[in-house]
Amino acid sequence: MKNIRTPLKNSFFGGLSGFWKKPPSRDSSSEKKPGFSGEDAKSRAGFPDLSVMFLLWVGAAISISEIYTGGLLAPLGFGRGMAAIVIGHAAGTGLLALGGQVSFIRRRSAMESAAFSLGRNGGRLAALCNVVQLAGWTVVMVVQAGNAFTALFPLPFAPVSFALGLLVLLWALIFGSPARWINGAVVILLAVLCGVLFWESAGGGPGPAVFSEPLSFTLALELSIAMPVSWLPLAGDYSCRAKDTLCASVMPFAGYFLGSVFMYGFGLFIALETGGDFFTLIAASRFRLAACAVVVFSTLTTAFLDLYSAAVSSTRIVSVKKPRRPVLVLGLFAAIVAAVFPAESYSGFLTGFLTAIGAVFVPLYGVIFIDFFMKRPENKSPLGINLPGLAAAAGGTAVYMLCAKNGWGIPTLLAVAAVAILYIPVIAVAEKSVRRKRSVTDD
Repeated sequence: MKNIRTPLKNSFFGGLSGFWKKPPSRDSSSEKKPGFSGEDAKSRAGFPDLSVMFLLWVGAAISISEIYTGGLLAPLGFGRGMAAIVIGHAAGTGLLALGGQVSFIRRRSAMESAAFSLGRNGGRLAALCNVVQLAGWTVVMVVQAGNAFTALFPLPFAPVSFALGLLVLLWALIFGSPARWINGAVVILLAVLCGVLFWESAGGGPGPAVFSEPLSFTLALELSIAMPVSWLPLAGDYSCRAKDTLCASVMPFAGYFLGSVFMYGFGLFIALETGGDFFTLIAASRFRLAACAVVVFSTLTTAFLDLYSAAVSSTRIVSVKKPRRPVLVLGLFAAIVAAVFPAESYSGFLTGFLTAIGAVFVPLYGVIFIDFFMKRPENKSPLGINLPGLAAAAGGTAVYMLCAKNGWGIPTLLAVAAVAILYIPVIAVAEKSVRRKRSVTDD
């Protein structure tokens, strides 16, 4: 038993001790990775800096979907609702930051890190899931912006949504070194405009005394965890090019946590103060131009991240030299789907969509995190797939869906525990077998 425990213990704490170490230089030719082949090492060095990374993730958090989801927690009241928001975001954003740190240490994008643990073909499966969920998020962002615009102005939903989708595509295409400062300035402007709307909502009057549907505290926690976890596959695409740990994990945590807690709290406050949601607030707002700016720019600063990461993930599936072409294809697809999306189904779709994302990516990243902390080597199975890892992830998905369906506990945490229970013993057996073979060979 000692021979099994000691290597695992050393691997785990060795992973912890190396967690903050500076990764190998990215300037060597061996560091070229799929998805960034259009950029040389010099252009990647030191990107992004602290302020860019912080504002990038604040901008990701400032979105209508975050405000809307925060309003769903209103049945708990303000005190318990904010407690669920803060605790849930601490857990979910912690996972997001950990995903960024793993990519930073390995100098691999999110899906390249997935392939490192899951194998070549397992990584392709993860990349396909990521492209689907990110394209779905782009559609969600555009649809919610279309809903907000039609609440502000008497305009038809389909052409408005299509036009917004094209704006997101244009923003994603031009976002680069010339436009980074524009994105940061827009994020600061958004924070100010949201403050204006928050001030206005404070005079909206009391909401209804009783909400039609009760909400458990554990479900509120899960809704707060799920939103930052939905960004988990994206974090590595930026953090892998960060210049240090502050950029790779601390700034994403700080930026997203602060921004998202405020957005959730804003939505909760609106629901309790006015008895309605964000769409109801802006429809009656005296600051229609400010509300219009929030709708447009929050969609741009959030949805372009989804498009970019989806494009990077697609390079794991199809052979393309630069992410620019996939950005164009996925952006047009999202604009068309958003234009024909049934707007009245938005609320139910968002809740189910968040659940599906958590069910898929929490267990997958559970495997990736275990491999990282155990300092396991890259999976080079002849089949190109980590069968024990994917089996453990499938078990975690089943636990997540079962818990979410029946309201048992916190699905995210239980799914991670299930993956650990299923996967770590397999690692122990595999390492024991490898050591036995080596000892026989040495003898």
